[in-house]
Amino acid sequence: MRLVRTLGLSAALVLGLLLSPAAAQAPRSVVVQTVTEPPGLDLTATPASATAAVVFYNIQEALVKVDRYGKLVPWLAERWHTTDNRNYTFFLKRGVRFHNGREMTAADVKYVFERAMNPETKHPYPGYYAAIGDIIVRDDYTITFSLKSLNANFLLNLARQGSVIYPREAVDALKSEPMGTGPFKLAEWVRGDRIVLTRNPDYHVKGLPMLDRVVFRFIPDPNATLAALKAGDVDASLFGLGPEHVQELQKDARFQVIVGDTTNDVILATNNSRKPYADVGVRRAITYAIDKQDVLKGAMFGLGKILGSNVDPLNPYYIDVSGLMPYDPAKAKKLLAEAGYPNGFETVLKVAPQYYYTVRTGEIIVNHLAKVGVKVKIEQIEWGQWISRVWRDADYDLTIIGHAEAWDIANYANPKYYFRYDSAEFQNLFNASEVTLDDKARRELYVKMQRKLVEDAPAVWLYMHPRLVVAKKGIQGIWKDLPVPSADLSEVAWAK
Repeated sequence: MRLVRTLGLSAALVLGLLLSPAAAQAPRSVVVQTVTEPPGLDLTATPASATAAVVFYNIQEALVKVDRYGKLVPWLAERWHTTDNRNYTFFLKRGVRFHNGREMTAADVKYVFERAMNPETKHPYPGYYAAIGDIIVRDDYTITFSLKSLNANFLLNLARQGSVIYPREAVDALKSEPMGTGPFKLAEWVRGDRIVLTRNPDYHVKGLPMLDRVVFRFIPDPNATLAALKAGDVDASLFGLGPEHVQELQKDARFQVIVGDTTNDVILATNNSRKPYADVGVRRAITYAIDKQDVLKGAMFGLGKILGSNVDPLNPYYIDVSGLMPYDPAKAKKLLAEAGYPNGFETVLKVAPQYYYTVRTGEIIVNHLAKVGVKVKIEQIEWGQWISRVWRDADYDLTIIGHAEAWDIANYANPKYYFRYDSAEFQNLFNASEVTLDDKARRELYVKMQRKLVEDAPAVWLYMHPRLVVAKKGIQGIWKDLPVPSADLSEVAWAK
């Protein structure tokens, strides 16, 4: 009888604790929707923002971090020092461990950057490291980068998605099994459905992450995303919510809606190496023929900001040049006639439907261009084909895509980039900006670059894709703005 009473008392005590509000535990996992499945998970092999969304800051990290406010802060390096802006010594945070349990050292940092600088690696952004000369390991926690020339963006380049630190022994598996120092580890990748991350118990930032498990669900269709939210199948939509649903969800007490800014510049790119777009007059005509206000209203329900150049409003050197080539179909026709196309021409627009905005935007632009005699056929191709055919091989006439990487004006100084824009004047301006440390002088160069891009019209800058997030009430810690293409979930938690 004494045993029965004891067991009964214990059961009652446990039941009371379970029912007690004070003992209730907030959920420790979230399911988030994202649009596109990454083509791979190696940030040193692909520029895809779909890869960065999952891997960057969640699985892998860099010496320097861009925080939620767009500020550069020490991360895997606890501090750095330079006296001449040519030699930078970084002091690594001690006790940082890779997901395999091994401590990160300066030798790992040296290996990562020497590999990025090796042409055989085919890193997506080799130019970011072109200024680096010697990399000297002082001891396990101290490393010096000696630059061949001044580089105003050197610290920023160390904070980019291609600069993540990983162990040498994991390099061959990065495409499908990325390893790093991040708050989460890759647990599972079910192709075509989801990626699952689990908490890193040895994370070097005390108290983080606040979740035990994160599931990225791939749902490309905005209507399917809305249905999944309402059914409770996903807890938050981070990328790909249809702007047409924002107002409806703002009225739904179950959800919170976050609308912010991003560095995602949606552009109509023209192949500058292919006729008729090799002619600047034709490129200018295309720009004048497009009513950007109508595009923003039709494709994004007015959400976002109209752009006039590659530099977005989150950049401190941004100036508004969107009005320098306003909608003017009569002028577009005149420029086409002067270029030898009085009756227009036929062309093909390649878009990747995985990103819904590319199709919506394209359909509106087709109508605009038809009014000036340019007959556009839309060809929808899957994302892997877009990367291969458009981005790598420049096999296209026109294409629409969002460029999410911050401070990526370097693309226009690279004649081999898929725009195939080759301007010695622009390249000289950009190269000067890279070695100009005085903020006022550098701003003046950026103003000149923005105006030069308007003049040469290598692409049509349409709009900044807004940050649209819908999450269940109670989820906190999601970034409002997106100064980098990352879905940083390290501080996300359910309210207690």
